[in-house]
Amino acid sequence: MGMNLRFLGTGAAEQYPNPYCDCEVCERARRAKEIRLRSAFLLNENNMVDFGVDVLAASALYDIPLYAIENVFITHTHPDHFCLDNIGAATMAGKRSGHWPIRFYLSAPAKAWLEQYLAAVRPLYGGAGEVDALLQMGRAEFCAVEPHRWFEAGGLRVFTLETNHIVNGKEPALNYLFEMPDGTRLLYACDTGLYGEKALGALAGARIGIVVTEGTFGSKSLPRESAHLCGQNCCEQLRALERAGALAEGARAYITHINQENEWDTAQYQAYMDKNAPIPVTIARDGMEIG
Repeated sequence: MGMNLRFLGTGAAEQYPNPYCDCEVCERARRAKEIRLRSAFLLNENNMVDFGVDVLAASALYDIPLYAIENVFITHTHPDHFCLDNIGAATMAGKRSGHWPIRFYLSAPAKAWLEQYLAAVRPLYGGAGEVDALLQMGRAEFCAVEPHRWFEAGGLRVFTLETNHIVNGKEPALNYLFEMPDGTRLLYACDTGLYGEKALGALAGARIGIVVTEGTFGSKSLPRESAHLCGQNCCEQLRALERAGALAEGARAYITHINQENEWDTAQYQAYMDKNAPIPVTIARDGMEIG
């Protein structure tokens, strides 16, 4: 089981272009067919990051079947990253190549939110519907992970980082450092703002070869304390990782989770990163594979 790194979506929560918006950015994206579904990322046939509202559509659109998926690493419970309806579709699976259960790894606050949500909806539906059915069938398991700890799952070594992207004032989003079976280390940095000293210290000497980072706001100038990144702050984040000794020689980065408040098209965003980033950066697109 090697790497099969692929973007199932590269858009932010509102999708790109926003279907409710006719601003020039969205209209230009429509004309250029520059479509970005909500962000998710395939690590290999058995492992992926996030399971949001567009995952099933992306699976069909890019011919990426999910029948072998066994582990999903959830960054946080915003619905563009964690969609219970799409998870529930597994109740209707017949033949499946992968093993049950599918394990969803998430933070302890995220798991607590999930349990509260299921308890709240059970009286409305006479049960919590397909998610409860999955649990009863042994087809899903939700596993809480501690921040800033290594664990093993799906043939990978995985390290978790808490970020300043907070859900409902209680749940810090997780970023993940993956050590792949061939030793390659990949940092999945979405959603997040600029890392603080704790995160940078934890990544010091990590030898990260691939950085997949959000770049939600692109051309927009964001304050340092923002819970998302713009192009300028992406460059600063990469420089901070470089200064911390976190990047391997020849490291490269990919930008995902882009919204329409970014006024650059892909070529303009790419040109900015080519000029300003300290390492090679590619603006990712839906369906893109990392070789």
